Amino acid sequence: MYTIYGIRHHGPGSTRSLLQALEAQAPDCLLIEAPEDASPALDYMLHPGLHPPVAILIYDAKDLRHASYLPFAAFSPEWQAAQFGLAQGLDVRFMDLPMGLQFGLDEEAEQLTLALPDAGREAPQIRDPMGYMAKLAGYEDSERWWEATFEQPEHEINIFETIISLNTALRDELGRAERPLNQLREAYMRKQLRKALKDGFKNIAVVCGAWHTPALHYLDRFKTKDDNALLKGRKKRKTTATWIPWSYQRLAFQSGYMAGVVSPAYYELLFDKRDETVQYWMARVAGLLRKNGFDASAAQAVDAARLAYTLAGMRGQPVAGIDAMKEAALAVFAQGSPEPLELIEQELIIGQQVGEVPDSIPQIPLQQDMEARIKSARLTKLYKSGAPEEKQLDLRKDTHLDTSHLLHQLRILEVPWGSVQEQSDGKLGSFSEYWHLHWQPEYVIRLIQAGMWGNTVEAAANNFLLKKAKDVAKLNELVALAREALLAGITQAFSPLVKQLEDAAAVTQDVYTLMEALPVLADIQRYGDTRQTDTEAVEALIRHMVPRIAIGLPPAVLNIEEEVARDWLRQLVQSNRAISLLNEPAFHKEWNRALSQIANAAPAHPLLKGLSTRILFDKSVLGDEAAATQMRYALSSTAEAEQSTLWLEGFLYGSGLLLVHMPALWQILDQWIADLPEVIFEETLPLLRRSFSTFSPPEREKMLSLSKTGVQQPVEDEGADETPTATFDQQRARVVLPTLKLLLGLD
Repeated sequence: MYTIYGIRHHGPGSTRSLLQALEAQAPDCLLIEAPEDASPALDYMLHPGLHPPVAILIYDAKDLRHASYLPFAAFSPEWQAAQFGLAQGLDVRFMDLPMGLQFGLDEEAEQLTLALPDAGREAPQIRDPMGYMAKLAGYEDSERWWEATFEQPEHEINIFETIISLNTALRDELGRAERPLNQLREAYMRKQLRKALKDGFKNIAVVCGAWHTPALHYLDRFKTKDDNALLKGRKKRKTTATWIPWSYQRLAFQSGYMAGVVSPAYYELLFDKRDETVQYWMARVAGLLRKNGFDASAAQAVDAARLAYTLAGMRGQPVAGIDAMKEAALAVFAQGSPEPLELIEQELIIGQQVGEVPDSIPQIPLQQDMEARIKSARLTKLYKSGAPEEKQLDLRKDTHLDTSHLLHQLRILEVPWGSVQEQSDGKLGSFSEYWHLHWQPEYVIRLIQAGMWGNTVEAAANNFLLKKAKDVAKLNELVALAREALLAGITQAFSPLVKQLEDAAAVTQDVYTLMEALPVLADIQRYGDTRQTDTEAVEALIRHMVPRIAIGLPPAVLNIEEEVARDWLRQLVQSNRAISLLNEPAFHKEWNRALSQIANAAPAHPLLKGLSTRILFDKSVLGDEAAATQMRYALSSTAEAEQSTLWLEGFLYGSGLLLVHMPALWQILDQWIADLPEVIFEETLPLLRRSFSTFSPPEREKMLSLSKTGVQQPVEDEGADETPTATFDQQRARVVLPTLKLLLGLD
């Protein structure tokens, strides 16, 4: 004897009715629709530390692309049924087609034609049978129809007979052949039911999705040999099953989970407090809104509850559903404003609940090491909650530095729990890091996959990085890997990477490639001590690279197009910053000589000539008069207007305050523009606008003022006293001098 219970996955009403029916039946065996190879997870289902929402992760250890999740909430019928059976000491079995078989299927190649009775006659082509029923009943979607019909009302246990009859009639009405995968699943479930009967059980309870009930209830309609023939010869993969935390956000249908529900948090309340759902929910709405700065009173909660009941009564619903409650909350609490409703949607309809899995449930060594380090970093709560959060790390603190290393090592292993908020140009010179952390359940699969590289996060990241380095030959790619190793504190991989860098740099003839690598290497060399990394080898590499760059740069930028010149401009700016950061006199001398050659080379692109002149001026290699002479020459009447404009754009790159604070330069620019013929001026104006558009609003305001009033010459006051000589306290200056040197990077 067996009894079939058709349920809605994650349906609280189904769960209540199911528990009542199981109590009345007192079965001796319980079969549940879930992949059979998930059965090992049943051993831990009564563990006191296992708190839903959780999921069974089933995966192929040899090919981690094949993985599947089986989520449970506290109100899920399958969860409550298994808890009931295990607590009663029953034989509880999962009976659905194993994922090991499903992983081996290629549905597109399946040519299965097994049909239900009368499948050959004319029938409506319906892809969503429950949606079809919902429309017949006057509902827009199957979720709301099932909720109003089966979840909200209080049913007797004979409701399950009605569900079987309903789905039998529906399947007969549609008269269609089941999808190949469904045919295999139902054949396998029938096989497991026959096996339980053969094992001698006399009172079997079968819990399955409502749609499958006719295929199991009418067991005699299906021949054993046909089911066996359908399942015969299927390739089966070996799988592993374990528990992982889940969340209501992931359980929600909106997340893409096809068997999910629209409102998990509401369903939890409906399961726990069915008779008082509306009152509890409205009280929670009021508390949530007050917590977030909105006006919400107890009187409003009462009014909203009354309105929800009224709306439900007008619609003939036995219990106010989530639609009526949302409409009541919108009218009473939000006064029609959508902002509070969005908050209510996230917190009280979908919900933020996250499950817990105890440490005693088996994990791979890599995951154990990661969780131990997470605990040491005091991030356990954030890790288990799965909630997004911003976190600032101070790398001068050992615990924060270890946390930074962990997060970077996980990123190397393609487990992006955190994304670092990069500083401008990706500089490493700060003692602070800003992270956005957001753990996703699917990262567990990536972690399992990374387990092949080592039993600890650091060892796995080290081995994986070295493996990637073997497949890389380009200098800029190796530099990127070295930077990752530095950020992750992987010293074992760092030294071999630097050796590869030396070899790659030695054979690299392209100056552009060397310049791409220089800024990152300079950061590594200069700020390695921030991360307690030995960078002597990097310093030696830089000593070989800078002279090669200085020699090869001037001829590389001759006779090039504007688009190419703009790429070189970016490299010049970054390389200049890198050389300034290194603060090595020999480097400055060679670099300045290269810039002087570019600034004075006629075939060099004017954009780069202007930039080189500006850098030399900023370094005081060129004085005020020399810079004015260069500008006067670049803007002379013999030069083409477009070339002059490009030189000016390069010269003013980064800041236009130079023109404001050096009247001589402003006058040269002003005179050049005034002397332009009208036709040339109209052609030049868009180019000038492009150059000046990069300046900040205050800079442009000052230039506008200068263009209106001109440069004001200072008027000497013969009667005024001479400017007094500034005095300062030498003793106080000595106190702050060491700190000032440290800030400026001076020895």
